[in-house]
Amino acid sequence: MIPVFETALVEDGRIRLRERHLARLAASGGSAEQVAAFGRLLDELETRAGQPFTMRIDISDDGLVVSTRPPRATTPVELPIKRTYDPSLEIRHIKIADRSWVETIEAEHGGAEVLLVSRDHLVGETTRASIIVLRADDALVVPHLRGILQSVTRGWAIDQTGASEANVSLDDLYGARGAAVLTAGRGVIPIHSIEGRVLARDPLFDQLQASWRALP
Repeated sequence: MIPVFETALVEDGRIRLRERHLARLAASGGSAEQVAAFGRLLDELETRAGQPFTMRIDISDDGLVVSTRPPRATTPVELPIKRTYDPSLEIRHIKIADRSWVETIEAEHGGAEVLLVSRDHLVGETTRASIIVLRADDALVVPHLRGILQSVTRGWAIDQTGASEANVSLDDLYGARGAAVLTAGRGVIPIHSIEGRVLARDPLFDQLQASWRALP
């Protein structure tokens, strides 16, 4: 299989959306044995006491490797733009272990999370998360699943809110009632600004974050 990885916040003896992580590994080419080993490793991680941490588990034909780090901040994000989003890159649908392209892009922006936009102004995702947008017409949307990761938190948010897939342009974002990033390590985090342009903030995303935090 192509080496992939899964990340999630481990907090209070729980890993949110655990079954979705297992299902994504299977959909990414993981064998039944690899999925079972992944599940056992999640069991072990959930027993670790102490402060919350973010786990990363790399999965390949050579086995499973765990690494951990402190959780990222959950303050609203300020996103620079990189015009490298390509909706035709189907390989981005899975969480490939080789993330050197992300490191290169973020290094160009001082290590910041970056919003990926196509040359014709379509929004894809960030270097670390999916996005969700409450447009000015009150439609709650996520970008089409083309050239972006099948995020477990994205799938949960769609089920939770009834958000629909749509083309999302930069103009949609700038005129939105609010927008947020969706990530297994932080949950639902409002987007404060894009390229220094401040976005509106709707309480919907704070409510959605509260729902995510309450997940078992």
